[in-house]
Order: sequence, then C-alpha cells, then structure tokens
Amino acid sequence: MSARAALCPSSRCKPGALLLGIVLPNGRIGYSRKRLVVNGEFVQIATQGRAPEKRFRFSSPCVQSACKQWSAGRCGVIDEVLAELEPTQDAQRLPQCAIRSACRWFLQHGAAACRVCPLVITDCTVPRTDREAGSAASISVAADGQTPLHDTQ
Repeated sequence: MSARAALCPSSRCKPGALLLGIVLPNGRIGYSRKRLVVNGEFVQIATQGRAPEKRFRFSSPCVQSACKQWSAGRCGVIDEVLAELEPTQDAQRLPQCAIRSACRWFLQHGAAACRVCPLVITDCTVPRTDREAGSAASISVAADGQTPLHDTQ
C-alpha cells in the first residue's frame, strides 16, 4: 500500500472523514465495524456542545508532512503512545476496526498499535481555523481520561 493511501486514525470531525468509533463512558474507544462517512449534517450536530473529537474518533487520509505530528517520515503520535503506554488488558484480542488495513499506525507498528489505540482520545484544542491541516492538537490517554500524552500547541 502506498503511503498516500494510509488513513490517520486520529483525525478531525469534518465532512468526508470516517467515523472510526465512539468514546465510551470508561474513556476507551468503541469501534464501528463499518466505514461510516461523516457528512455536513453530522458535523453541524456534533460540533454543538463539547468538541466532537472528545466524543468520537475520526479517520481521514494521512496528510504526512502537512501534519504537526509527522516526524522523521512517520507518525509521531503512535511512536510516543507506544513509548508511554501499556497495551489494553485484553491485548490478545485486537479491536474490530474498519480501517486496519490502511491505518497509518498499523502500517508503522502492526498489532502493537491496535493494542493501545482504544486508549487514545483526540483533543482538538486549537482554534477551528488551525484545524484544516488535519493534525491533532494533542492526544489524551483514556486510561484516566485526563492525562495529556503530548501537546503540539
């Protein structure tokens, strides 16, 4: 698979993005088994109240060097997450995911990325005008629901 075809599993809520999953009450991601495409109506409704990225996980094409998280020719998010987190308790069973075959994180780290993926919540704390590049402003770890793993502001 070419690098251009890779999908970012921690993208913003925007028309054309894929709804990867929902943040569950325990702070982990519950994944959709199907590729659900986000439309303008979903974005309009989801942006009311809390940031949609705190309630859902989205995926869109990896923008590589146009992303603030891109470093040394790879996604720095999953590198940092794997350096700091232990896999989920149910690490033998990978989450059912609609994008695994094209997932940037999976392409970089294989099943190890899938084992920590349910713990990552995208936190878009930068103004909307800065969101268009597609990069996450920060990534929070869902283990306690509050711990910022890193911040690019």
